[in-house]
Amino acid sequence: MWKDIANSLENFQYTVWTEFTPLALKHQAINLGQGFPNFACPQFVKDALTEAVNNNENQYSRPAGFPMLVEEIAKIYSVKHNRKIDPMTEVAVCYGASEALFNVSMALINPGDEVIVIDPSFDIYIPQICIPGGIPIRVSLEPPVDDVSPWTINFDKLEAAFNNKTKILLFNTPNNPIGKIFTREELERIAQILEKWPNVAIVADEVYEHIVFDGREHISLADIGNLWERSVTLSSAGKLFSITGWKTGWAVGGPLIIKNMVVSKLWTSFCSNTVCQGAIARCLRFAENEYEGFPNYYKWLSNQYEQKRERIKNILSNSNVVKIQPLLSEGGFFLVGRILDDGDFIPDRYKQGATLDFAFCRWLTEEYKVSAIPCSAFFGENSKHYGTNLVRFALCKEFSDYDKTEKILIRT
Repeated sequence: MWKDIANSLENFQYTVWTEFTPLALKHQAINLGQGFPNFACPQFVKDALTEAVNNNENQYSRPAGFPMLVEEIAKIYSVKHNRKIDPMTEVAVCYGASEALFNVSMALINPGDEVIVIDPSFDIYIPQICIPGGIPIRVSLEPPVDDVSPWTINFDKLEAAFNNKTKILLFNTPNNPIGKIFTREELERIAQILEKWPNVAIVADEVYEHIVFDGREHISLADIGNLWERSVTLSSAGKLFSITGWKTGWAVGGPLIIKNMVVSKLWTSFCSNTVCQGAIARCLRFAENEYEGFPNYYKWLSNQYEQKRERIKNILSNSNVVKIQPLLSEGGFFLVGRILDDGDFIPDRYKQGATLDFAFCRWLTEEYKVSAIPCSAFFGENSKHYGTNLVRFALCKEFSDYDKTEKILIRT
């Protein structure tokens, strides 16, 4: 049988999703693993799509983005970043933040270039660095000592990772999977390091920027110091409006990076879905208004996810089925729990040949019909031990799913 695939893809055949998505389906489990909302998007989103279709916004758009959408993005992010953003040169719309990251990689990475990735990190990052010939250099955050402390960054280790081959610093805030939000003080320390390396670009994955908890503030690294021209910040309409299947995201940043991202897109997908772009432009306008008793849609959205964080936190804390310590989640779609007592409650047959986090997630899915994701999948080899006792639970599910999970994991 012919099987001569490209070497660049050979090491990326398996992902954690190829195991746990089918496993959840096979056992009809409550899927708290994958980060997609399983509830309906807001009615105003549906109305916006209908309006866009009826307005005949159905043909190709410009490769960098439908004018209506890039103008709305520029308007909003000009306020957010406290600078005038040019919609025609500093915004690019892509098929989700995933394609935006791919286009950044194609625009910036030459074979042998190094990309510093702050772990834990979404598993799509490493293949997208390696495919154009980049070399990922992984620097891990350090785990919290208790359930109320954040993950921390060792700045000495981060600074030591930079050298003359470094092309990009890639990081994610709020972080998937751990829910860490980088503070202003942390970002200022990172910016100080970057000042010593003026040729290093910054790629900030901020797709969960509007989902922040406990009154915290989301801050962009691009706004610290003089980093704008060499920064690109990625956002997602899918995460914002619960429409992940629309696959629409955008990048905002320095014009030279944006220009070459668009060159990459021009020769792959050419342009993004026009009707979805038109709908999202309308949604962004609507989101600024009062919504469901909140000052705007964004405040309502954070409140919904914060409620779900509290639900799963309480379920895990009070479970008499699993022994899990829920860790602090400051924002985003996820909460991570730490497996206690070395997983002595997990049958041995699940532990054979597996790290503790994989054993736990297989056991929980098969025996109790609740699916979670093992966190060691989000770490590099040198720091994988940080994740082998951690599991990720999604906050982006129906409230009824947490009701069902509570009945399963808290036995009376």
